[in-house]
Amino acid sequence: MKRLTIILILSFTVHAYAQSQLSSTTVSHLNPDSCVALALRNQAAVKNAVLDLSAARETRRAALTKYFPSLSVMAGYFHAHHPLIDVTASENKDNINVSAAFDGRPISLDENEQRLQQALDNLGLDVDVAELVNWFIDRISVDAQLQMLDHGYFANTTLMQPVFAGGRIINGNKLAKLGVQAAELQLLMTRDEVEMNVYTLYWNIVSLHEKQKTLRQVQLMLDTLERDAAAAVVAGVTSRNDLLKVQIKQSELEVAGMQLADGLELATRALCQYMGVGYDSVRYTFDTLSLHDSDIPAPLPYVDLAAAVAHRNESRLLKIGCDAARLQKRMTIGETLPQVAVGATYGYNNLTHDQMQANGLVFATLNIPVTAWWETAHNLRKEEFMRQKAENTRRDLQEKLVLQTFQSWSAMNESYSLISVRRRAVNQASENFTEVKNYFDAGMNSMKDYLEAQTLLQQARNELVNQVIDYLLQRRQYSLLM
Repeated sequence: MKRLTIILILSFTVHAYAQSQLSSTTVSHLNPDSCVALALRNQAAVKNAVLDLSAARETRRAALTKYFPSLSVMAGYFHAHHPLIDVTASENKDNINVSAAFDGRPISLDENEQRLQQALDNLGLDVDVAELVNWFIDRISVDAQLQMLDHGYFANTTLMQPVFAGGRIINGNKLAKLGVQAAELQLLMTRDEVEMNVYTLYWNIVSLHEKQKTLRQVQLMLDTLERDAAAAVVAGVTSRNDLLKVQIKQSELEVAGMQLADGLELATRALCQYMGVGYDSVRYTFDTLSLHDSDIPAPLPYVDLAAAVAHRNESRLLKIGCDAARLQKRMTIGETLPQVAVGATYGYNNLTHDQMQANGLVFATLNIPVTAWWETAHNLRKEEFMRQKAENTRRDLQEKLVLQTFQSWSAMNESYSLISVRRRAVNQASENFTEVKNYFDAGMNSMKDYLEAQTLLQQARNELVNQVIDYLLQRRQYSLLM
């Protein structure tokens, strides 16, 4: 009596602990729509597609800045190894020898005074060379020396406004706009792909759960059969071989159950990873699969294939590719056209060690790339070939998209028709099992026939489950192509 009391107390304690553990575990029910929502929010592929879209938008904003003036600021300092102007005088008896050097190179004042004056004028320096030399000679002393432009500093700012750049600014902005549209379509295509992957993973888990249910039903039947066979062996009604066949079948189902459990855990982990949620801290439940005709949605209607393909994101992306190829050709043509710009500059400099000088100017530039025409002619031919290639690719892929859409519609209807075939197979296998069981109970069938009938029924049920799930996936795939 005491032993029975202890066993009851231990059983109650273990049961209470197990219940507390189950109650502390968070239970979350998942359906296809909730799984899709989680995957679209957490999937890396969707996040990267959103980043690509953001990058394309920034590229378009950067292209818009080409319409506006550009402002640049420059400052500098120089220190020459040889002064730009170096005049030296020395007394030789009654004569005075004057020597001059420009940028470290000796020059003759008589022959190069005009060239030196021109060089200073080009530098924008207000220096009269003849007056400077006369002043220097009038006030000269022995071993006198004059050095200029050995070091200095300057700063200026330039404002540049493009007027015409061969159409490359306009076409560049159009290309950037197409880039944004292409990124948006890529995001939509990525979302469709993620949605289809989620549905495949989800219904694979549901399929494994349904197969576990069928397996448990078979195990219960075999447990009953094993008890009856053991009693029959003890009573001497049947041989031990029948009991052994049942036990072998039980072992096979045990192995199958372990494989199903491992496959179910792996499939659930894969779905959780794809959705970006944890697995170990939550116990997940899923929808059950109804095999009744009324619960299975009807096939989607047939649509005009050409119209369906024209509205697909893939077709719109192919059209953008062709438009981009044409704009790229215009960009190449723009390289051969004149480029006009206007601007203004203003700056300060101190090159003569006297005082800061300021000056400003406005200007206009005309750039005609004459020698680039030859090279651009070859580039134009290349761009034309690329445009034709894009058109060929678009035409070929659109034809394939039509075939893909029709194939998806056919696969959906074929899969739906096979559900009726699989259901008839289940009914036939069930009737056969009932008949064999009745004959077995009457001693007119062997244990082998009974186990084979049970195996056929199990296979028929599993095939019906697979067929229903295949139809649901085919229907979803076709809906994404419509």
